[in-house]
Amino acid sequence: TLKRLDAKSIDLYMVHWPITKVGMAHFANEEKSKQINYSKSEPHKIKEVPPTTRAFQDLMKLQKEGLIKHIGVSNFGVKQLKEALATGVKIAVNQVAYNLLFRAVEYEVLPFCKKHDIQVLCYSPLMQGLLTGRYKSTADVPLYRARTRHYDSRKNKLSRHGENGSEELLFKTVERISTIAARYGHTMVELALSWPLKQPGVSCVIAGATKESQVDSNAAAAAAKISEDVIKELTESTEDLKEALGSNIDMYQGVVNGVQTSR
Repeated sequence: TLKRLDAKSIDLYMVHWPITKVGMAHFANEEKSKQINYSKSEPHKIKEVPPTTRAFQDLMKLQKEGLIKHIGVSNFGVKQLKEALATGVKIAVNQVAYNLLFRAVEYEVLPFCKKHDIQVLCYSPLMQGLLTGRYKSTADVPLYRARTRHYDSRKNKLSRHGENGSEELLFKTVERISTIAARYGHTMVELALSWPLKQPGVSCVIAGATKESQVDSNAAAAAAKISEDVIKELTESTEDLKEALGSNIDMYQGVVNGVQTSR
């Protein structure tokens, strides 16, 4: 890898997914089929889960050799963070889904990360386009995007979380954010990217783009000056959706038949 990058070391090397049956089942299914089957996850078929300690011991060895500068994780809940820290590793960052419409990390993960000096990187700040104002109802959202726990899994064969969702509340919340944006003269994208950056413990927001114009608009939005009053109003206006979705930080895996299948 270093040879291909023409680099002496990797600045940040991250474990992308918790090493659990749930995580392995999803990727194992993808590997077998050679294409992503969003609806199918069979953790019971995973016979062996490599110990978390092995991964971090190997990473610490590479770090000691100077090949890695910092070690990070992605999508780790408190349980997996504790297991990793028990190896003696210094975790620099935890990359998690965090936005105005999905605030599950605030219950446990964000406080834990702040306590242990682990910076948080936010992905999906625009919630797959919802926070651009592009979609006005569930019917407007492509099926492959309507797989998160916001939506009723009974209506989408690609969904696997098994929950009933909070669709009505979701789009009421989007409308509230749109109203706030219009009232203060901001775009929804400006508010969506600025809000997480104002949250304690968050060091970076990762905004996706498929067009050059979106890169420019994302950069401009992140630089927008948003008052603390607006940030507070946004927080209050999304609180009921936060409560409805709960503390499960996995947007795609839910509770099925009383069994917690998330991280």
